[in-house]
Amino acid sequence: MKIQTVNYNPIKNYYFNNNLSFKKNVWETTKNEAAKRTSEPNLSTYITLMNNKMNVDSNIKFFVSALCKIDSDTKRLKESLEIADIGCCDGALCRKLSEFLPQNTIYYGLDLSKGMLDEAVKKDEAIKRKNTYYEVGNAFNLPYKDNSKDAIILSSIMHELYSYPSEEYGEEAYSKKSILHFMQKAYKCLKPGGVLVIKDPATASVDAYEPIKIANANKFDGELPVIKDEDELKKANITKLSTYDKLRRFTLDFYPAIGNIKWDENGDCIMPRWLVTEWVRHRKWLKTPENWAYEIKENYGTLRPDELSEFAKDTGFNVVKVENISIPDEVNIYRINENEFEIKDMNDNVLSLEDFPMFIEAVLRKPRN
Repeated sequence: MKIQTVNYNPIKNYYFNNNLSFKKNVWETTKNEAAKRTSEPNLSTYITLMNNKMNVDSNIKFFVSALCKIDSDTKRLKESLEIADIGCCDGALCRKLSEFLPQNTIYYGLDLSKGMLDEAVKKDEAIKRKNTYYEVGNAFNLPYKDNSKDAIILSSIMHELYSYPSEEYGEEAYSKKSILHFMQKAYKCLKPGGVLVIKDPATASVDAYEPIKIANANKFDGELPVIKDEDELKKANITKLSTYDKLRRFTLDFYPAIGNIKWDENGDCIMPRWLVTEWVRHRKWLKTPENWAYEIKENYGTLRPDELSEFAKDTGFNVVKVENISIPDEVNIYRINENEFEIKDMNDNVLSLEDFPMFIEAVLRKPRN
């Protein structure tokens, strides 16, 4: 299948199609190449975001509540709980959890980045914390024995399993089966009664292909020059662009957006509801060109609640909770800044981020028998 692209003049002749239906799968032939990481992330940017107070506060309440779902019979209470944090970054979540969970809890941090784990070790040593063991490893090859962990947790990691090719299972990028493969591995590693706890960016669960406008991005910061040439725009420093050109750059760089972006005669960008949340999230990674190059490969929204529940049941888990979560604007780490842009429906009603699910939360329990 040939990849469909849209050529437009960003100043005069906007591309506009009165048929506002969007294609569900136009990006097939080169998605593995598009998903490959071409650079390493800027650690300081990641660590700053992961330790952002709003991010930590929103995560800790959910994870502490979920980990209380672990069966607490007499035998389990006498033993140390063993919790594996997959994609642990600099260990921030485990350090925070240790403030709420029993002192004899043992944490296992797994991450692909040795640089992240080096930071984790430094921070643990600074507070004389000795109950976490870190290991460089792959989520598809969990280095844990069967029936060995009381809980396995994923904080904003499930979408990474989805976004990149899985050599272990021969899955292409953007394959939901990659998540299923991970869940099967996690199930084996959990003790009977143990829980798999997931918090991840959400995808739209209803009206995913409803047309939505990203409006006035060119007017809010219109004093900045617009880069007319697309090749020049692709090479530009992402941090130096106007909001309008950042949006245009997103539509050119984010591979799953191909065939799903339209521009109207006013210069407003029209995209399906699911892609709006992708733009809202991706723009937060404009701190450095390296961060953008790394993060633009990822499709943050992956499974709808019904899909994740179905995978859980197929794997053997009992579903304790699976639901999409909307977050009030004032405490949303992805909130839109004043005079940045507006989100509108096709009747020009201004929408809030509260109209879009931001996270999916899931608690899945391995049966005792």
